[in-house]
Amino acid sequence: MAEQPSPARMTLAERRIVAYTSIAHGLSHAVELVYGTVLVVIAIEFDASLALLGAVSNVSALAYSVMAVPAGQAADRLGSKRMMALSIGGSGAAAAVAAASPNVGVLAVGLVVMGLLGGLYHPAGLSFITRGVRHRARALGLHGAGGNLGTALAPLVAGGVAGLWSWRGSFLVFAALALVVAALTYRSTVGEADDADGPLKPSSGLRADSLLVPLGLMFVIHACFGFIFRGLTTFLPLHLSTNLRFDVVGFQPVVVGGAFATVALFFGVAGQYVGGELGERIRRERLLVPLAALAIPGLLLMAAGHGWLLLAAASAFVFVNFTAQPSAVALISDYAAERLQGRVYGWTNLTGFGVGSFAGIVGGVIAERHGVEWVFVLLAGAAVVIAVTAIALNVWLRFSADASR
Repeated sequence: MAEQPSPARMTLAERRIVAYTSIAHGLSHAVELVYGTVLVVIAIEFDASLALLGAVSNVSALAYSVMAVPAGQAADRLGSKRMMALSIGGSGAAAAVAAASPNVGVLAVGLVVMGLLGGLYHPAGLSFITRGVRHRARALGLHGAGGNLGTALAPLVAGGVAGLWSWRGSFLVFAALALVVAALTYRSTVGEADDADGPLKPSSGLRADSLLVPLGLMFVIHACFGFIFRGLTTFLPLHLSTNLRFDVVGFQPVVVGGAFATVALFFGVAGQYVGGELGERIRRERLLVPLAALAIPGLLLMAAGHGWLLLAAASAFVFVNFTAQPSAVALISDYAAERLQGRVYGWTNLTGFGVGSFAGIVGGVIAERHGVEWVFVLLAGAAVVIAVTAIALNVWLRFSADASR
């Protein structure tokens, strides 16, 4: 198993890499989350069912996932920063297409293109960090906090713009922000000395031929995390607007749902930061087990709760779920050779976002037939799989270490 590095301050160059990628990460998620926030309004305008709009989300998410592997290869060959700029800028342009869509068909095209170009981000951003920053869990925690900040603000901003203007305006606001950040990223010189193939250097104390099993188990874990993330971000605003039962005078349900989704998702920012620090102090494989187990009751309470209980359960679940993320992401680089990390993160994201994409259509059908609260029972099942797989990872590593003595 990989030894945890001792905590230390980042250099200026490392802090700049983390700052740029954190901003890009937040906007990458914010752009794609506009759709989930304004789902109810789109359904009314286009007279479309939740199942159909969930299927559109599914196709967009699949497009997002299939780009992960070529994106990882391109990041290893062409440079991570260029791929980051292309991803953010392309997503912004696609969001503008979605804003102008006259029907569900054109909207779907815009969202699929957004998925294709948005899918370039994660292998590029993650490999940029793991090749350029020594303390991976801490850096990935800050990067994840940036992503969660974008995830948290997106429902508030998109819901507010939709309530004051229109759902099309929500897409346009994030399109403009994405294009600006893409231009700044492309023109910057941050990390250029580190943005290249490194030497073939295993990141783990295990033998290179022993890494396939833990990597395979991590792929299962990331697949379930991806399923939970997609289900949470697509259906949490709808769940809150339907089941909070708060009487907020003068505000439309889409605004209320978006605002309280932001409250809950802000806990993910703190979770990422705490998880990054814990991942530098506690063996990351061990840390995953209790965090995955604690996510299960949070999801079940979200399914059963109303009012303040629902909001408290959602906030607690988001904190715990995202506390696990830095260690889960860092473990991939612990088990992969440095110069191949873009490719490995590409396959990881293909697994996570590919499986995660089905939360859109499966969750849409469940919400349509049984109520949106049952989507979160489904997500609790995915959390059970994470906990069991994390236990299996620790058992395998323990026996592998004993056998190598």
